[in-house]
Amino acid sequence: MARQAERAALIARKNGDRKTLFWSERGEITCATHAPYPGTDTWNWERWRLLTEEESREWTRQIGHAPKCETCR
Repeated sequence: MARQAERAALIARKNGDRKTLFWSERGEITCATHAPYPGTDTWNWERWRLLTEEESREWTRQIGHAPKCETCR
């Protein structure tokens, strides 16, 4: 799963995709542009991963709006 998230982040970063979201174990949500570079110590220590569609729907249901990159907003 971690490698899959790294690949997805690299592709999204390369394509300038700001719709694919990632989140850390600490709860930070960012797009690929603002997430730590995949494979770095920060990426690994904070356990960054893809935000799934199911998690996004649950977020929207509980919070009242879709999750967004905390930097782009």
